Amino acid sequence: MDRTRQGMTTIDTRRASALLFPIAAFLHAGGMAHQEALGIFAAALKQVSKTSVGRKMEHIGQPAPYADIVATWVRNKRFLDGRGWPRVLRLEGRSGFAALVRSVAGQADPAAVLSVLKRYGNVRRTKQGAYELVRPFFYTSSPSRMAYEPVAYFLSDATSTLSKILKRSKRWRGPDLFWQKTENVRISEATAKRFTSFAKERGLVFLDELDDWLEAHCERKKTGRRQQRRVGLGIFSIYSDRETSDASA
Repeated sequence: MDRTRQGMTTIDTRRASALLFPIAAFLHAGGMAHQEALGIFAAALKQVSKTSVGRKMEHIGQPAPYADIVATWVRNKRFLDGRGWPRVLRLEGRSGFAALVRSVAGQADPAAVLSVLKRYGNVRRTKQGAYELVRPFFYTSSPSRMAYEPVAYFLSDATSTLSKILKRSKRWRGPDLFWQKTENVRISEATAKRFTSFAKERGLVFLDELDDWLEAHCERKKTGRRQQRRVGLGIFSIYSDRETSDASA
């Protein structure tokens, strides 16, 4: 597991190795020599140390409780209005935001959770001093900052999936993991913006459907020491650097 050092989450060697395995496999398959690959990696690390990152990386801890709090706000009748929509919640009260947090993560500080959700645009404060859920999923980035731990999970999920695909033998008995995408290389800047908005909207609808399925099929009873797995699906957008189009192609 990742360790905490002076309040900062660090990547342990096991996760670091898992993150780098697909890259190493890619370089090896491309015929790159061992020493050359090490040199390129060292140069990349040096470049990162000199490059300023546009968005501030912020540690928020384990991201799952935030996602569970948002999901409960969206689904639990206690926090829904007569139309079945997430209610605007006061901070305190029997069915307030603090009660919502305690129902999901009893040890969490409601004020700290609220601060994170507000910073990333998931919740906003109304003129009446209550709090309104803006998004049905836990968003982890804003124009000025990104949450560190969800990024670590994203990279880990992507590389773990690819690693399992690369390592999978004929004796594999697990699910048929996949890596699929759709793209087009002849898209203008204006169309790229329209596509991103369209894909985000449709992606949220699709993820909401999958979330309902997972919620309906998860095991709610305590299973003792029985091992369980984390299963899900992630969607990310593709946006390349500018490329000169060839009209004759």
